[in-house]
Amino acid sequence: GASGTGNGSVGFSVAANTGAARSGTLTIAGQTFTVNQAAFVAPCTYSISPTSQNVNANANTGTVAVTAGTGCTWTATSGATWLTVTTGASGAGNGSVGFSVAANTGAARSGSLTIAGQTFTVNQAAFVAPCTFSISPTSQTVPATGGTGTVTVTTTAECAWTAVSNAPWLSITAGASGTGSGPVAFPAAAHTAGV
Repeated sequence: GASGTGNGSVGFSVAANTGAARSGTLTIAGQTFTVNQAAFVAPCTYSISPTSQNVNANANTGTVAVTAGTGCTWTATSGATWLTVTTGASGAGNGSVGFSVAANTGAARSGSLTIAGQTFTVNQAAFVAPCTFSISPTSQTVPATGGTGTVTVTTTAECAWTAVSNAPWLSITAGASGTGSGPVAFPAAAHTAGV
């Protein structure tokens, strides 16, 4: 439709704009047709750093950096009940997200935060109960001529221990160290005068 007679139509195309907003016109049959084209806006892209974190079974906190174009908005949400977004639940452009991890009382677990459309993974170690120990018996009487004895150590399988003597007439013949429950054997030397 660059030219015509009588009724008709004119088709036109608009090139992509890579800069500021602009305006142009077509003159059609002596009339002005105006085209206003918006400014180029780069598509929003997002990245986060780091993308994952390993934590122990205790309560923990951390921060994730967000990189985004100016004016590009984003949000941060948790996908696990034990992960909480504490700061930066939403933002625009560069920013950061703070989070907290609840103490773990069970098996190892993994959860994630969704930050600016990216996945941040938290891997939390399993709970390990603190080691506790008991011995039985807690005392023994031996005759002056000496004797032997055995003490049983009771604890959980992964807990290590040692046994030492603080007297020169007592020694340990078995079980100077161990992991988990086990026996400690000792002899007591004969008691001589003056010792």
